[in-house]
Amino acid sequence: MDCVIYTRVSLDRTGEALAVARQEQECRALAERLGLTVVHTYTDNDISATTGKVRPDFEAMLKAQPEAIIAWHQDRLLRLTKDLERVIELNVPVYTVTAGTLDLTTPAGRAVARTVAAWSQYEGEQKATRQVAANVQRAVSGVHSGRMGYGYRREGAAAVLHFDEATTIRSAVARVLDGESLRAICKDLDTQQAPTPGRGARWNSTTLKQLLLRPSLAGLTIHRGQVLGHAHADSPRVIDEDTHERIKALLTDPRRRSGNPGRAPKYLLSGIARCGRCDGVMARAIGRMTTTKTGGVKRQPPSYVCSECYRVRRKQTDVDALVEGIVVGRLQMPDAAQLFATGDPAALQEARVTIEALDARLSNAADMFATGGIDGGQLTRISEILRADRAQAAAAVEAALPAAVPAELMSGQAAEAWVALSMDSKRAVLTSLVTVTILPSGSGKAFNPDTVRVTWKG
Repeated sequence: MDCVIYTRVSLDRTGEALAVARQEQECRALAERLGLTVVHTYTDNDISATTGKVRPDFEAMLKAQPEAIIAWHQDRLLRLTKDLERVIELNVPVYTVTAGTLDLTTPAGRAVARTVAAWSQYEGEQKATRQVAANVQRAVSGVHSGRMGYGYRREGAAAVLHFDEATTIRSAVARVLDGESLRAICKDLDTQQAPTPGRGARWNSTTLKQLLLRPSLAGLTIHRGQVLGHAHADSPRVIDEDTHERIKALLTDPRRRSGNPGRAPKYLLSGIARCGRCDGVMARAIGRMTTTKTGGVKRQPPSYVCSECYRVRRKQTDVDALVEGIVVGRLQMPDAAQLFATGDPAALQEARVTIEALDARLSNAADMFATGGIDGGQLTRISEILRADRAQAAAAVEAALPAAVPAELMSGQAAEAWVALSMDSKRAVLTSLVTVTILPSGSGKAFNPDTVRVTWKG
């Protein structure tokens, strides 16, 4: 009678298939003793029989409908009861080197096979349960296995901070909390050739966001995506837990994804000044971390940096002081009134207050729906009305910004009035009056006022 041989090993560490080769050798010896002719050998190397993963040669063997099967042991052929039932449908004998014959053509033989398969499946499930429990225990106890996350490196079984990567993360966190976009930070990191968390050569907003949201940065223990609690007190932390909560709230805020025209800018010339090298927009960048000669760490002062070429960078306080001095000096002149177009300076503040109130009402409506206070239809109608009102207010913000110039600036008391202005109004005045261009200069040089060009409009 003809037969086939089936061999399998769950994990082939060497990749040399030595285990399945030994199984085949012993199976051929059994076939010779039984007087069977081996017509084919089916092998699934490095494939588990308990995960449900498809075993190509096992499927091919069933499709071939052999007269008899030889395996080294029943658990090499199958470990799940559902696989046994498929073999039973063949109605053929199964011979094993170490466990005797399974006569699947009789009720008694099938009962024995089902019992063995049930215990094999139980054993596999118990092993998986013990492994999961061990993994959780290691995670809670702070024992690290596998690849270290970005910001850390391994010393024996312990994780310690990777100085350069941790510095990169802390700088990015501070810049995001300071209002800078993920895209701008990624461009800056690429310019600095900062290593990325993955295999990619360049940073992108998705990768950076996922990195900054990792609870492990704040010393929180994670297993399978779930936060289990705090690690040991002496476990290394890139950022503290309060900072983690702040960055999480900011990056997961839905308004951040859709843009929020009601949010007031924080810095005088961010998005207004232009690069004298490539005409790109200058953005405010938090000071970079540098190493001192004594081995300490020092943060450089915040600066404006080109968001396109990243080749022009200038200390923020020096540029702001120079531009404000030039503009205020001109506003103190008798003919300052002719510099401004007429407009309603209260429109900007009114529109921003309206947007803030509408956002709060939208949030309250969502909370009422979540608690059953209103139904889905009511939520839809309320949201449509509020969003329409919000769109009108956002348009008012855009229209009012260029004209948000207080009358006090034209009263001869420009210096005092300027100090009292909001950041919105100061930026609106600069946008109406001047263009600011920051010219390239050599690195490490003292601030030169001639490298900031202020050009009057009109």
